[in-house]
Amino acid sequence: MAAGVGLLLLLIGVSYGNKTFCDARHEGAQCSQPCGATVFVHLMDEASKKIIFQWTKEATIILNWRNNGLVTNTLESRSEFISNNGTFRISNLRSSDSGEYTLKLFDSNGKATGGRTLQLYIEGRSPLRFGAISALLLFSIHVVVCAIVICVQRKKQKRKGEELPADLTYAVVRVVQQRERKSVKQNIEEEVEYSQIKIAG
Repeated sequence: MAAGVGLLLLLIGVSYGNKTFCDARHEGAQCSQPCGATVFVHLMDEASKKIIFQWTKEATIILNWRNNGLVTNTLESRSEFISNNGTFRISNLRSSDSGEYTLKLFDSNGKATGGRTLQLYIEGRSPLRFGAISALLLFSIHVVVCAIVICVQRKKQKRKGEELPADLTYAVVRVVQQRERKSVKQNIEEEVEYSQIKIAG
């Protein structure tokens, strides 16, 4: 049973651990990830004090970075920008996260200095949901198999208790009556007859 619980926890852990690293430091990068997973988008090597940037999805600003600090993060509840390595993490991906993202870079005066795009595809079913269902199914099968094994062992023990010892000897005793006439009286003599049955194991 402990092995089954361990397997369940392992499968759920694997489901949670489904991550993709996406390099968006080059123009036209593409990433694909299933719903419910986590993606790490590498936007730049680091976000220094001099860098001002916006990361947008179509017309919506997702990240706005200025003066070594985050100004805007519209996905704040399920994301994080890691400034020391320029990576943006998005957890629990949704189909609505699919689309074209654009990184716009600016100088300290706010003048555009460049940019690049990333195409993010979110597809398929959630690995968490699928992994949890698979783990639950495997755990259920494990419990059923354990229950069957326990029932079979109990039946075997019950049968052993009902079986007779292999070296038991039975004796059958019969009383046979014979009548003999003697002078005037009638005497009844009893004769005992023995037979043996032996069961050898």
